[in-house]
Amino acid sequence: MVSSVWRCLAGLAGVLAPAALLLGDAPASLPADAGVPGADTAPASQPAEPSWFDDVRPFSLDRPTMTDNWFGLGKPMKELGLEMKFFWLHHWYALISGGLEGREGANKPDATMDWFLTADLEKMGLIPGGEILVHARQQWGGSASGPNQNSINRLTGANQQINDDADGTRSLHIDQLWYRQWLFDRKLAIQLGHLDYQTIIDRNVYANSEDTQFSNAAFDNNPVIPNAGQTGLGAAVTIRPCDFYSLILGVGDAQRVLYQSGFHTTFHDEAWFTSYMEHGFKLTLPSERGPLTGNYRFGMVYNPVPRPVYRRADLPPRMRGNDYGFYMSFDQMLYREGPADEQGLGAFFRYGYRHDDLPNDAGAGFFSQHWSGGLAYTGLVPMRDKDVLGFAVGQLLPSQQFRDVTGRHPGNETIYELYYAIQLTPWLAVTPDFQYIDSPNGGETVSHAFVGGIRVRATF
Repeated sequence: MVSSVWRCLAGLAGVLAPAALLLGDAPASLPADAGVPGADTAPASQPAEPSWFDDVRPFSLDRPTMTDNWFGLGKPMKELGLEMKFFWLHHWYALISGGLEGREGANKPDATMDWFLTADLEKMGLIPGGEILVHARQQWGGSASGPNQNSINRLTGANQQINDDADGTRSLHIDQLWYRQWLFDRKLAIQLGHLDYQTIIDRNVYANSEDTQFSNAAFDNNPVIPNAGQTGLGAAVTIRPCDFYSLILGVGDAQRVLYQSGFHTTFHDEAWFTSYMEHGFKLTLPSERGPLTGNYRFGMVYNPVPRPVYRRADLPPRMRGNDYGFYMSFDQMLYREGPADEQGLGAFFRYGYRHDDLPNDAGAGFFSQHWSGGLAYTGLVPMRDKDVLGFAVGQLLPSQQFRDVTGRHPGNETIYELYYAIQLTPWLAVTPDFQYIDSPNGGETVSHAFVGGIRVRATF
């Protein structure tokens, strides 16, 4: 243990060393046969290597993507430094019982299209350690607010979205656009641009993607901290001096607006920035069937935006900013079937706390605390090694000060979700999903809601 800590401190010292040392690094050694005429020439008798396109089989049931890596173009593109991914997700949910009065049986389809393009600037011979990501997105379906209020999320009466992807109909737009620079042997990363904060902090192996894991927003990210569902201009620095520890420091536009570039809020009016700090620890437990990996993240968030303080009606209104919060996100593999695969059981847990004298600006309203936990088993059914069964339960707890000063007494919103992701082919997954919400939005208007749905995801 002492030697591991010493290696970590040594790695941290390397990260913090003057950048000038980086410029003095000697070039990598040339191979022993460099400059020898004919060293890279194959004998005439040796058969030519197969072309990238010789074994292309789009729509094959055993290939990783539907197009078999863009009809063979993906491999030469990647060697040049470009990688492209395209996903189509269609989801359909129905309100089975409960929810808003008279809406039982209502069903709503939604769909999303995501296109990712990554440019490795080092492979391109431009900037060592540099990379660019562009994420374009298009959405179809109902919204929980605005003129198109016909989303399944509105029909349940719940605070948290049943379908975290049902964000309304939006034409093709840029969801992420950023540049990342790796330094000091990839121990330090600086990321700048239009960021998706849920891909940087509060991550989780078993509960961090509404596309492939739990669909409810409460299990995608912590709902009481302002990161989930928000993208905007910002910067993040990740320091990883050793394998078992990382530190993330980040700032983002506190006035960001979804589907907008953010220049009119980041560089105009008030200079308000949300700040994050997250410590991450990686723990690997030994077992007879292979290592069991876990991640334990502890973070703090600061928000400067003034909001109205909960006060009695006979008192003058008051605004307060400079709000702080705390969160943690754990994931741990508990059991694996064998050392050569990822089949086995994993667990996750989250907790978040924000001051209870202010309304929550992360979309959780008067709720000031959240916890959630669950299990996910990969390959539980024999001969279905890639299928995943997941179950989770979570709660949002209302602010006590809100109860005291308003005379309203909402309860806890409790969420249960069960899904089974069926991997029909490496590029096609079908996921039945069921959710039960007890006391949606504290139970003030709706006692419960039960929904069922299905997701279909294709990787092109």
